[in-house]
Amino acid sequence: MKMSGEPLGIIGLGPIGRRLARCFAASGEGPRLAALLVRDRQLEEARTIAPDAVLCTDLEAFIATGPSVAVECASPATFVASAPRLLATGCDVIPLSLGAFADAETEKVLAAAAERGPGRIEIPAGALGSIGFLAAGRANGLSRVKVTVGYPPARWQAMGAELFAPIARLETAVTFMQASARDIALCFPGHLNVVTAAALAGLGLDDTQVELVVDPGASQAWFRIEALSQSGPVTLHVGGRDAPVEQDPIDYTTFSVARLLLRRCAPIAI
Repeated sequence: MKMSGEPLGIIGLGPIGRRLARCFAASGEGPRLAALLVRDRQLEEARTIAPDAVLCTDLEAFIATGPSVAVECASPATFVASAPRLLATGCDVIPLSLGAFADAETEKVLAAAAERGPGRIEIPAGALGSIGFLAAGRANGLSRVKVTVGYPPARWQAMGAELFAPIARLETAVTFMQASARDIALCFPGHLNVVTAAALAGLGLDDTQVELVVDPGASQAWFRIEALSQSGPVTLHVGGRDAPVEQDPIDYTTFSVARLLLRRCAPIAI
């Protein structure tokens, strides 16, 4: 693989931001970690993780470091506040807080900013690992996309799903909500980015159907995508790592972003 030296910026220092920062601060391949945008209280930790990167606590200072690609792994609000500015400077943005697209007006703002460019928004597959088959199907008569998300009760409870169903009393796997991807994303802000990723890759937020399943027999998250296009039906099932709710699951999310960053300079891009 060729070394690109492309300046990379990372916004946010949660579990995913830390992993990406460690990866590209130490790697001799792919982009060069140039800047981190973090909170004041995270400066010391950020300095330890990436001693050669410029540490910033405000967007203007971050932009001044000149990243050509920035990964947002902070929050929907941070994504919405930073993406238009970054895109206007020619910086590509890879967002993880995809729930920001659920609000129709915000979706228009982000789409317009990407249209103006010159930077681009690139949607990662996140915890699904892959959404390329949906984008390919869209080019040939994609007519149906259904996303089913199954979590153990404790994970749904941690997300506030008790507002919609008596999660704790369910003893067998039950679908407790069916709605469009947009409605689901609005009901669970900050969660279920996989639903938005699948929708953006395929039929859009309003025409992607979603089922949420509380699964007392499961110890991990699972996702199932069913799609139909003129090229044929596709079913994808992804099981998450078995981890307690409060623990970082280390799913495909970090690595889907790392793949996008590395393929920008790979001699054979996959």
